[in-house]
Amino acid sequence: MNILLPIETINREIDFKIVLAAQLAAAGHKIYIGQHDFLMSLLPELKGGLYIGKNIFHKRASVEDGSIYHLLKKHNFNIIYLHEEGAVYLGEEKDWKQVLNNQYNASFFDKEDAICVWGDFQKAHDVSRTQDILVTATGHPRFDLYKPEWNAYFDQELTNIKSSYNDYILINGNYGVYNHGIGVHYIFSDKASYQVDDVENRMRRVAFYTYSGIQCMYMIRLTHTLAIKFPQKNFIYRPHPSENHSYYKHIFNGVKNIHVVHDGPVAPWIIGAEAVIHDGCTTAIEAFIAGKPVINFKPFYDADADIWLPNQMGIRAKSIEEVEELLIDNANYKFDLNGLASKKRITDLFYNFENDSYEALIKVIDKKISESRISNFTTPSRSFIKNKYLKLRIRKKVALLVSQKKKKQYQYHSTKFYGFDREYLEGKFQLLENMLNKKISVQYHNPFLVVVE
Repeated sequence: MNILLPIETINREIDFKIVLAAQLAAAGHKIYIGQHDFLMSLLPELKGGLYIGKNIFHKRASVEDGSIYHLLKKHNFNIIYLHEEGAVYLGEEKDWKQVLNNQYNASFFDKEDAICVWGDFQKAHDVSRTQDILVTATGHPRFDLYKPEWNAYFDQELTNIKSSYNDYILINGNYGVYNHGIGVHYIFSDKASYQVDDVENRMRRVAFYTYSGIQCMYMIRLTHTLAIKFPQKNFIYRPHPSENHSYYKHIFNGVKNIHVVHDGPVAPWIIGAEAVIHDGCTTAIEAFIAGKPVINFKPFYDADADIWLPNQMGIRAKSIEEVEELLIDNANYKFDLNGLASKKRITDLFYNFENDSYEALIKVIDKKISESRISNFTTPSRSFIKNKYLKLRIRKKVALLVSQKKKKQYQYHSTKFYGFDREYLEGKFQLLENMLNKKISVQYHNPFLVVVE
């Protein structure tokens, strides 16, 4: 069977999809890991199979026409929908169901499809708005890679990071609303689900933009202050993939122990850090699972602008002085999820805290494969794939020459998807052959596509 694993943001998605592909390999499947738009361009010759991901919807749910979903169905693909932000909700619990409603319209799916959700809260909501669709709480596999049994996967990256930065504190930016990579005009546009004629929607966006800006300014001030307070330590400031990274490079320019870095997946950076500082960033969940001290720096609190689940991880600091004290006493850091009154609410949101996400997701995949009525599978030739890639490169070069708007968009998307590194991919699959004790065949086609069998 053809299995499509689309990728939008390399640093966030590549490793868990490499590991997923390795676990599914050697069972008669052809597994396509590729940039999501490039995978869709192969459909004229790529037919029959399973699409696992979330890039089938490109608009807010209320105006989504399902064109990509229907195109996949036309080419005999069933869908296993797995969203990248399934439990990281803005606002209070009363708002969370609406967040899910805005993320995707569940009515598009048919009984051949499945929805994989982050936890029981999301499952209950999706069951209530679907009929005859398999909805399963699987969590998200990328978080399982922070558990001890997978740490060896990142050994080489961790060694490289430590040799360059020694002891460091990781500070994660999460201000894509205030500092978006395309620009503020995107945040206040229909493409970003901004509805100027809806007063409630408009003021909610304005409020979050303002709040995000204030928090961003204080995180910048915190980073500068800590660099002075702890001159012997390095501070890695890692922008969110959706942010304008050069913004921080200007702000921290010349400070020898502050490094604005977004190289590679975040996992080894978290695993190697002495502590992780954030506000509302998913990396707090990852750091907690990895057993790292987590500091939620929040000088201001607004329940409507809070991102609840990540901010339950670790200790909240309301001032720069409190952050300094926590870092000074880092060796005595204590945080116990079991001691929280909100533990049940937390575990209902996220399956990974108590279960194995890869195991749960693969059970759904195996079930859908065994039940599939698709029997006609076709695969694209190497020449077809090569031709598609050459056309992609030509279109990009032309767009960069004739349109400043397109140039900025390409620069933004290139930050999120900068192309696969062949050496990295082949090295990881070789490592997984040893870890999983199985033979894995890997065909590297171009920086946008690799095929695993």
